[in-house]
Amino acid sequence: MADREVRAISAAETRPLRQTILRPGQTLEQLIYRGDDDADTLHAGAFHNGTLVGIASVARGPCPRADLPAPWQLRGMATAPEVRGLGYGRALIMACLSHVAAHGGLTLWCNGRTSAAGFYTALGFTALGEEFVTDTGPHYVFYRPIAGR
Repeated sequence: MADREVRAISAAETRPLRQTILRPGQTLEQLIYRGDDDADTLHAGAFHNGTLVGIASVARGPCPRADLPAPWQLRGMATAPEVRGLGYGRALIMACLSHVAAHGGLTLWCNGRTSAAGFYTALGFTALGEEFVTDTGPHYVFYRPIAGR
């Protein structure tokens, strides 16, 4: 069985995968997100046999489309294509939910790509509002309460 680990990493460690998977046209400097360096922000990394294959970051932040209670934003969620469907993404979300709960958060939300809707809904997220399009394609706002993980 492959060695799988999910642990906290630095913001800088997330950026190469952010670039490769999420925003290949941007420089690493353009992939510095609001809240990346906040004291209570978590950058989670999923490792397969010691290689970083997935990332997710959570930071306190209001949802622009709804007044959610004690909201945290999930950003930069990505897994390498070769490990999709193997549970790394789920493990990252669970680590993020645990972190948010430990810091008093009540809701986790994200701008998730429409192509990932099945992933988010399988993990208890609900789409909020209509689909919208950004420079990286069609998205929904997804959210879920922290309780009942």
